[in-house]
Amino acid sequence: MNILLSNDDGYSADGICILEQVLLEGGHHIAVAAPDGEQSGRSHAITTSRHVKATEYSPEHFHFSGTPADCIIYSHRCSLFPELPSLVISGINHGYNLSGDIIYSGTCAAARQAALYGVKAIAVSAESGEFRLLEKAALFVRDNLPIFMDAIPSYSFMNINIPASFSGNWERASVGFSSYEDDIVIVSENGNEKILSISGCEISRGGGEGVYPADSEVCSRGNASVSVIRCFPSIDTEGMENLF
Repeated sequence: MNILLSNDDGYSADGICILEQVLLEGGHHIAVAAPDGEQSGRSHAITTSRHVKATEYSPEHFHFSGTPADCIIYSHRCSLFPELPSLVISGINHGYNLSGDIIYSGTCAAARQAALYGVKAIAVSAESGEFRLLEKAALFVRDNLPIFMDAIPSYSFMNINIPASFSGNWERASVGFSSYEDDIVIVSENGNEKILSISGCEISRGGGEGVYPADSEVCSRGNASVSVIRCFPSIDTEGMENLF
């Protein structure tokens, strides 16, 4: 299969490198379009006010000066590769993208952008960047690709999370709820100017909607969570009915 890899940790991150090696061993053709450095938390930001530099560091392997979504947009619209991919895999991210994390995740944004172009896409995240866990995640994705490819409809992408205590099993999961309690500190002050920083964040997660358990609940059991997520926001029916 012709697979394009991307991520938000940068083209040299362990997650994407291990994923490429495992997929190559499975006989797949691999191309890469990934950021030239850390782009975590950039969500679906795109670059419109400046140029984006694409550097081919090996054949069909490019790193970009832009965001994860840029990597997909510019490589796709500029025809940098001789063939369009059959699948885009974004990751493996060093850290979960569960529940509300999906809103902020550059990993998910790269997969979402590919899906918007009509390309099947999977975002993959692991609880940590530990080598053995990343390798387990890569093997899990590779060995289940036929099942996952068949499950993804148009204008949707798949989001997979692998826990540190991975059992080897997976469950269908809904997108749970997240609450973020950020600790913001003033690093320094100079007149009217204040330098602010996030020093920590407490995350609480809850159940999702529908018949499937929340993704965080699935991972807490040691299983991989697998969710198929629509690209486009949907309206709130109750809110719409309250309009008069």
